[in-house]
Amino acid sequence: MIWTAHGRTDVCPHGQTDNPKSSETPLNKLFSITAILLCSVAIACGQPANPLLGKWTLSMPANAPYASFCANPMEFTSTTQTLTWAGKPATEKVSYNAAQTKTYPTTVYVMGNSANHQTYNFSSKDRMVLDTAAGCTYVRQ
Repeated sequence: MIWTAHGRTDVCPHGQTDNPKSSETPLNKLFSITAILLCSVAIACGQPANPLLGKWTLSMPANAPYASFCANPMEFTSTTQTLTWAGKPATEKVSYNAAQTKTYPTTVYVMGNSANHQTYNFSSKDRMVLDTAAGCTYVRQ
């Protein structure tokens, strides 16, 4: 690189450009481009598919122990859950934590209006159990 100082033209001793504040090297450019690409891929892929979304019905016999403690039916959208208790539906906003959704068994955690969460354990994409003492078992409608 050639630079000028006090009317003298000379070769820059450390490969600096005419702008001494510029520290952009090819390696820095590579890191920046890689970071942008990785972020773009992560955003494009989004979150994994949530196996809980959809309508579910109780698959336990009505006279099964604890069946009366299970909501039936249930419906989950990307932002809400509707649980029906004794024929009365109740809808609330929720968020989900779904991991490993391409392999089974898997688990989905649901966080609603309280500090607690509900845990749904899936044996397949169409069969799951609410992780409570009642052990409510559901199938996809």
